[in-house]
Amino acid sequence: MTPKKLKLLVLPSVSNMDQVVKKISLPVDLTKGRFRNIEFIFKNNQVSVLHKNIDLKNFSFVWLCSSWGSRDLAYAVQLYLDFHKIPHTHVEKGTSKLTDQMALSLENIPVPDTLFFGHKDVRKSLSQIQKICGYPLVIKDIRGSRGAHSLIINSEAELLEKITALPRHKSFIFQKYIANEYDWGIMVANGAVVSGEKSYPCQGEFRNNTCNGAKEVFVDPLDIPQAIKEIAIKNSVLLNLSWSRSDIIIDKNTQKPYVLEVNRLPGISAKTSEVEGAYKFLSSQIELIED
Repeated sequence: MTPKKLKLLVLPSVSNMDQVVKKISLPVDLTKGRFRNIEFIFKNNQVSVLHKNIDLKNFSFVWLCSSWGSRDLAYAVQLYLDFHKIPHTHVEKGTSKLTDQMALSLENIPVPDTLFFGHKDVRKSLSQIQKICGYPLVIKDIRGSRGAHSLIINSEAELLEKITALPRHKSFIFQKYIANEYDWGIMVANGAVVSGEKSYPCQGEFRNNTCNGAKEVFVDPLDIPQAIKEIAIKNSVLLNLSWSRSDIIIDKNTQKPYVLEVNRLPGISAKTSEVEGAYKFLSSQIELIED
């Protein structure tokens, strides 16, 4: 009986990999991978990771490596392979908006439809952007914070015009825009909600960040919808965070919540429940030292 071919993806591949594979006694179907050919698709709460349109679930084994600049991409791939029980080598943990989105989506946390591709030529992916995100859409720096390098885009023509203004050395996700009136900012400390606020964007601004002029309205944690609190707590648990704030946007048409991001370094507004929440968290950490 002819042995079954081993479908091997080496990501990323290096020189002379053919010579290495020739020494394997089994027949090997080798794919020399590159991160620039990787595509992450989050659509209707389903996740796919493709290399040149081949789902990574279809490989027998993935030899996964990373450089300093690709730690988060490799880790996001690893999360996907782990979930689907595809054998692979292991990489160091690197985090970004992309890895968070992968970790949350695989556990059915609602996130907006999102596309990420490893290459820098947006023109190559215009049809895929339209298919996954549509317009309007939001572009976000996968390692950005406080709304930096985030844009709302209303058409393909506007995308081609504005993408040139973004830093070439940055990596971006493309995300369906969720029409909204506010989002929730839910602080979680040690697995419990300690503060919550509704953030209303100022006129003409799509970002609900206070640093971009948004208005904060604080809500007693007892009055925050239970479903919202459960999402924020689950986010914290899944990402193994003892202190975080989940930004959860509410679709104004369907009232469905979507997680935009989970902040590890949330700001603390003066004279609010955030101060009290941060105090409780810090006190708990000091108690651990004293014990």
